[in-house]
Amino acid sequence: MDKTEFLKNQFLSLREEIAESKKRVFQTMGFGLVVVPGSHFLAQAYTLDTVTLSLPILVIVVSLVYLSENNAIMRCGRYIKQHIEPEINETIGWEQWIEDNAGIFDTRSVDKNMFYAFYLLFFVYFAGSVFIACRFAKANFDIFFTASMLGVYFALGVWFLIFLFKTGYVSLTTNTKKK
Repeated sequence: MDKTEFLKNQFLSLREEIAESKKRVFQTMGFGLVVVPGSHFLAQAYTLDTVTLSLPILVIVVSLVYLSENNAIMRCGRYIKQHIEPEINETIGWEQWIEDNAGIFDTRSVDKNMFYAFYLLFFVYFAGSVFIACRFAKANFDIFFTASMLGVYFALGVWFLIFLFKTGYVSLTTNTKKK
């Protein structure tokens, strides 16, 4: 296999991986939209205490799956931009075009809006699930347990927020350096 054929196969394989990851991103978002409220409903209908108390953790897990898939998409784009597109002379590839034109008009607006929409949804679901879990704990357990649960949820939320701000940049660009 010569270099041209290898690059072509790499490109096609990465584009297929991107398409699969995009599909999983939308499935994850749909899963989060349905399963989190559904879990709350089932927990209340069947008095599943553990489910009620673990809803905030479920929200974080769904968000981490989303972030993982989004980062996989950007990693593929980064590889295409850095290792495949430079080998094609006198042609600007898609990934390079997106980054080069980011200042003229917002070529990453779809990525940004999807990212912001998901994390807005995450914060609403996380705050709501923490409220539900703490209200449940307050009604069924002593104040020490309730305060402990609130502390754990708060620590997880702060950790995730810090993690999101530290890694969010790679979810929105194929550039390797922050501007």
